[in-house]
This record gives sequence, C-alpha cells and structure tokens, in this order.
Amino acid sequence: MPDLIPIKKSHIKYYNNFPLYYISKNGEALLYKNADKKLDKDLLERNQYPQFFIHKEDKVSVVEKLQRVLNIKLARAISSKGLYAIKKSLCNIVEEALSGPLGVTLESLPETIEILFYGVKKNSDLLDALTAINNKSSKVVEHSVNVLALTAQYCFFKRYSEEQIKTFCLCALLHDFGSSKIDKKIIETKEKLTDKEYSIYKTHTIKGFREIELYPTFDKSIGITALEHHERLDGSGYPHGIKQISFEAQLVGLIDSYEALKYQDKTFRKALKPYDALQIIKTDVVAEKYNKAIFVDLCSCLIK
Repeated sequence: MPDLIPIKKSHIKYYNNFPLYYISKNGEALLYKNADKKLDKDLLERNQYPQFFIHKEDKVSVVEKLQRVLNIKLARAISSKGLYAIKKSLCNIVEEALSGPLGVTLESLPETIEILFYGVKKNSDLLDALTAINNKSSKVVEHSVNVLALTAQYCFFKRYSEEQIKTFCLCALLHDFGSSKIDKKIIETKEKLTDKEYSIYKTHTIKGFREIELYPTFDKSIGITALEHHERLDGSGYPHGIKQISFEAQLVGLIDSYEALKYQDKTFRKALKPYDALQIIKTDVVAEKYNKAIFVDLCSCLIK
C-alpha cells in the first residue's frame, strides 16, 4: 500500500468529498467510494466503518481541509469559553502536527496561533482557562499544550509584542517535536528511564531541530528552541553541553521543567504543588543552571 495513507476513524466525516479506500481480507487495496459519493450518517454515528485510506495524491487537499476544520473548532471553543472544548481543540491541532498519520504541515500552525491569540485578546478568560487546566498526562500533546499555555501567560505578563508572542508560543508548541520520533513507550512511561532509554530520549532535541529546519517559513528560533531547551547555563545540559543558550530556549526550557514537576505523575514521585515545583527549580537557579530573571518573572506571573 505504498500510495495509500491511513486516516483516523474520528476524522472520517471530514473526508466526504474524497475517494476512500479499504483493505480486503485478502490484503488487497480496494476503492470504497468515489469523491462524489457520500458516507452514511448512521454508520458514521455508530462508528461502523472500516479503517479507511486516502491516496497520496489527495494528501495536500485533505490536510488543508482538516486544518480548516480544526481551526474552526478552535475558534468556536474560544467563543464558548468552555475549558474542555478549548483543550480538546488545542490537543487535536497539536496532535495532528506532531504525530498524525497525514503529517499535517507545520506551515499551517501559524494560522492556528493567529486564531488562538485573536481569541485571547477578545476573551481574557481563555488564558486563565488554559493555564488552569491541571493535566497530569505525560503525553507529548498534553505536555505541549500546557507549555504553550504557560509560555503565553509569561509573554502577556511581560507585555511582549504580538509578533514576539506568536514566535515564543510556536517555540513552546513545537519544543518537543522530536519526541514524535522516539519510541512511544519511552515517551509515555511513568517509570524512571534506564540509562539506555535516557540516551535514546535525549536524541529528541536533535531530531526536533532537524525536522523543524525542513520548514523554511518558521523563525530560526523555533528550531533552536527544540535543540537547546534541555541545555543549561552551567553547561550541564544536553545535547551539546553548551552555556550560550538562546533566550527562547532558556524560557521554554525552564517552563518545560516546571510543567513536568507540576503536572506529571511518575511512579517515583507525585506531581508537585506550584510552590514546591518552583522551590526545586529555584535550587537549580541558585546553581546557575537557569536564568534568574526569567525565573523571577515566571514566579511573578504565576502568582499574579
């Protein structure tokens, strides 16, 4: 099936205007419907359709439509002020970008950020809503949404320009892009990683940088943040142990660490309260691993 791409069952309803294929019991790829034939609503509601595939030549058109649908759902969620709706929409968009079978192009994400911050400016409740969600999942999608929300809160506290905010938030949204290239068991485990697993995990920074570099429409700082967000000012970080780190990577790296302590349960430690998480990070600030000014501002915006 080199010319076919699987689609998520939850997204079948969006592909009414495209030819859909399925795999027979004999392993043969067969046409299920032409572009002009509609899917049965009752079968859709009962989730009784088989695994469908689209042809590679339809990928661009499908991705564009899916991104429009997701952005519309996000805009509606922002208008509704519903916490669950907002988070679900954000997670869907990030998940499609990071790990969706269609490989949604990253160039489409600035439009999503545009919608997000248009909504923030018109609805100040959104920022509070996003940062108030106490998520303890270790999944990349959930983690990326939390880091995005915390970064947005920091940027608004600092009164950054609209362009700065968009860039910083894209850095936050895509900082763990390379994790999509790591074994899912390693990324989602709640156990302490073995030395071998940790060595594999650490490669997500370089993998993310290389992937983001493929998209020339993004600011260079986005790829640099993916590469450097685990570096530390004293040279103790990875992947290269450097001390000169971009400001975006310093900010996202600190917020990334806070989010992991505050929101993620592990078998060897429970998720911490904000104060306790900040106290642990403060120890590293004193050890000159993190930027002290960023830490002070983060503390201020979290208790504001």
